[in-house]
Amino acid sequence: MRLGALTVSVFTFALGAAPVNHDLLQRLDNAASHFLSMSSTVTYLTHTDVIDENTTETGDLVMKKVAPGEVQGLINFTAPNQRSVTFEKRSVQIYYPKIETLQVYDLQEHGEQLDKFLMIGFGTSGSELARDYSMTVLGTETLKDAPGSQVIHLELIPKSGEARKYVKKLELWIPEQGDPYPFREKITEPSGNSRTMTYSNLSINPSLPPDALKLRLPRGVKTEHPGK
Repeated sequence: MRLGALTVSVFTFALGAAPVNHDLLQRLDNAASHFLSMSSTVTYLTHTDVIDENTTETGDLVMKKVAPGEVQGLINFTAPNQRSVTFEKRSVQIYYPKIETLQVYDLQEHGEQLDKFLMIGFGTSGSELARDYSMTVLGTETLKDAPGSQVIHLELIPKSGEARKYVKKLELWIPEQGDPYPFREKITEPSGNSRTMTYSNLSINPSLPPDALKLRLPRGVKTEHPGK
């Protein structure tokens, strides 16, 4: 399963790689300590490197922290192909309403890495990022989708050999001031494929009903377990 996001036009005001300073790490620490949940409209762009092709999808995302180092989430894709995706306890479920089929994927083998990647930008502290990644500030920019807001462009290179099997590098575009929740995230795989997530209408710690992250399935849904 791949998730992707819309490419954003960027006007660069100041570039030049630099180490991440203590103040930024402290902002990330403070944000992580207060993070409980989020909701957002999200646009995904998936780039397939070997054929130089981009695909774009949009949807609504809800995510909450259910335990230290563990999150649960629901994405309702609205365009171009409607479907709902949940991730919980290292299991991913995808419901396709047009064919009334639910696919269930057991990601237990990759669960620890999955949880870490899902929490990047939302719930991962600066201390944890500095421990697990080589962090560099690539510059300060203005994003087209966030007019008037200066953002810091961060590059994160995994230190773990296990993590580098899945991710070559991560990039975050976070506000220069205020809460450091990302406007945009990009994951580049060793293959050169990448997935970019652009967030809008972001709400941090909204009041969520008990069933906010549950799939709404009609009776008679066919369940499949691909790969088994």
